[in-house]
Amino acid sequence: MSEFETVIGLEVHVQLKTKSKIFCGCSVDSQSRPNTNICPVCCGYPGVLPVFNFQAFKLATRVCLAFNCKINPSIYFERKNYFYPDLPKNYQISQYQRPLGEKGSLKLLSGKPIGINRVHLEEDAGKLIHKDNYSLVDYNRTGTPLLEIVSEAEINSSQEAFEYLTYLKLTLQYIGISDCDMEKGSLRCDANISLRAKGSPKLGVKVEIKNMNSFKGVKAALEYEIKRQAVVLEKGEKVIQETRLWDQELSKTTPMRSKEKAHDYRYFPEPDLLDFSLPPGLVAEEKSSLGELPLDKRKRLLESYSLGEKETDVLIALRELSDFFETAVKRYAHPKEVLNWLIGPFLEQVNNLEGGFSAVRISAENFVKIVRYFSENKLNNLAAKKVLSLALETDQDVDEIINSHQLTQMSDQGELEKFIEEALSDNPKAVEEYLSGKSQAMQFLVGQVMKKTKGKANPKLAREMLERRLER
Repeated sequence: MSEFETVIGLEVHVQLKTKSKIFCGCSVDSQSRPNTNICPVCCGYPGVLPVFNFQAFKLATRVCLAFNCKINPSIYFERKNYFYPDLPKNYQISQYQRPLGEKGSLKLLSGKPIGINRVHLEEDAGKLIHKDNYSLVDYNRTGTPLLEIVSEAEINSSQEAFEYLTYLKLTLQYIGISDCDMEKGSLRCDANISLRAKGSPKLGVKVEIKNMNSFKGVKAALEYEIKRQAVVLEKGEKVIQETRLWDQELSKTTPMRSKEKAHDYRYFPEPDLLDFSLPPGLVAEEKSSLGELPLDKRKRLLESYSLGEKETDVLIALRELSDFFETAVKRYAHPKEVLNWLIGPFLEQVNNLEGGFSAVRISAENFVKIVRYFSENKLNNLAAKKVLSLALETDQDVDEIINSHQLTQMSDQGELEKFIEEALSDNPKAVEEYLSGKSQAMQFLVGQVMKKTKGKANPKLAREMLERRLER
């Protein structure tokens, strides 16, 4: 392996967050019944005329700015001709000669820039659903605004590819142009990979990999393909130029079709659409809406709050979470305490909500009350988590919840004394085991005290009192 260098280029397709399709007024709702969001325009009936969705143009411009692309002031669309069951018109309206954006870049954590060759607009195809011995097609997705982002062949490992995709996706989410949900197909990725002798300027034979439905899948597919191609080359054989599919269950790539020659799509200018020019002020408008990008936010959070890299990566993985963190810290200036609760109990409960973060209603002010009360021993861990679960979707006042559910932590030794005695008298076997050297029996006894106090006892104090009592 050490004698070869890996060269990877990635093609990412992302659906833009618009209400209607790129050339007609049909809805882009992905949850609709199959073949209900279609019309003569998106199905390419004779005599119909496409009308360009200006919102798609604005969102695509925003993406170009986020990746520092050179934006072409005038663009036009072309017909890309090919025949496939999910393409009802037998052509796709796309861009080839003059894409909206070119020559951009995305920096990795190492500082290495990965060039972005082009960013262009096009319409999506339909969706094929494969059954045992037949296939169905749903044309609802046909005509959905799609942006293709093509990297330069400058990625040299599966880890770099994973990192590139991670921050590409985060950037797209931060600037609000797509939800980037790979499970729903709003973000898809194809990889081109070749191996060449180290130091050689000549690229090796390229293999395209498809059917990867997660970034971990992309990473695993690339790792497999690197090893496979290395074995072929070490034997003195030639790598075949082809498209391969990633089989997740078998953890291997399998041949799909050969690509001995480049496909001739017979591009020609779309006759039913005029050339488009950037309206005055559009670039400035979209630039002002970018906000702070994820890598910039990551650097600032690390420096401003002295956080660890892993914790910071969890925070920035969801823009709403990192924003919530900073709002909370303004109200309770203990970033480490806020962080521990946010990426611990808070995120655990949010991940179990049906709507995820969109279902969260608790205010930062209410949330930091829980953190502060836990720090001050007014709430123990169990009680604090219960208060959080009750306030998360309602934003009910934390003090009201504590009072109505009687959740204030019991930290008075006199009040705890009787529960300590009851736990000891009710569990002589555990007492005997502890006295004989089995330290784990103490955890059981603490649990009994917690049970008797309905979870309100201060567990640390209960343990100390039990230990003192058994040392007499």
